[in-house]
Amino acid sequence: MKELVIVPEEAALVKEIFDLFTEECWGVTKIAKHMNVKSTTKEGGKWDNKAVRNVLTNHTYAGYNHFKAEDWPEEQRIITPGTHPAIITIEQFNKAQEYRQRKANGHMSKRSFDYPYSGIIKCGRCGATYAGNAAVHGNKKYLSYRCLNQYAKGTCDAPSISERNLNELVFRHIELVEDGFQEPKPKARSKVNIKKELAVSQKRRHNWMMALGDGKLSGDDYAVLIEGEDARIAKIRKEAEPDPEQTIPMTEIRNAFNDLKTNWHLLTSSTQKQIIQSLFKKITIKKSDDWHIVDMLTV
Repeated sequence: MKELVIVPEEAALVKEIFDLFTEECWGVTKIAKHMNVKSTTKEGGKWDNKAVRNVLTNHTYAGYNHFKAEDWPEEQRIITPGTHPAIITIEQFNKAQEYRQRKANGHMSKRSFDYPYSGIIKCGRCGATYAGNAAVHGNKKYLSYRCLNQYAKGTCDAPSISERNLNELVFRHIELVEDGFQEPKPKARSKVNIKKELAVSQKRRHNWMMALGDGKLSGDDYAVLIEGEDARIAKIRKEAEPDPEQTIPMTEIRNAFNDLKTNWHLLTSSTQKQIIQSLFKKITIKKSDDWHIVDMLTV
């Protein structure tokens, strides 16, 4: 087996990508734009979202060897400890995968804008995400959040909330909520039999392979069918997965915010975002007479 040797210049780029993603909470688009200013990919091409994701998901950089056939699901990837030196720690690699999964599940912002609660706040009326919005009056910038269904589709009448009021709402709730973990609302049970669907999928793939071999199906058509089937199975797997357990008890959240809330306004928006995104998975808000928090789920 060919021995892997670290190229210092390339290793520095890999480390920077992981640091920007896990420590600065940048999205892959912003990272790609940043990297294009200073470098090219290892193959000499331009950085794009896919190139950044390939770096973030490559176990080799954490000191491991890995293999997955094209038609295997991701969970069947073979991963073994390598003999080559690691560029990043396994802890940072796992943190990157956790962030990617949370972004995919809508529990963390995919964007790089410095709205601390971006992707975290959900509407208590329609369930949509509250997105950050900025308005400038004079020399002062005011941040607020508004329901996506309200301003983009007009299908919800939930009002917007200023970031200042949102901060007060969150801090007050943290002080009043009971210790321990908050129970999430029960997830609707999937009626799909995952084992049965996997068996059906395997039979479909076999039939398509036979049709390809007999010349009844073109290579392009086969690729389209496989891609569609992969997407269908991925969706079924996601729906069947239970919500991840919370690992940060409210006691720890409260202690952290007791130290932070006095000087919260002195922190930069990017620092505030890093704190919020690392502690919370979802905060659902609703306004009746006054604003209140329906549920607050920690990471």
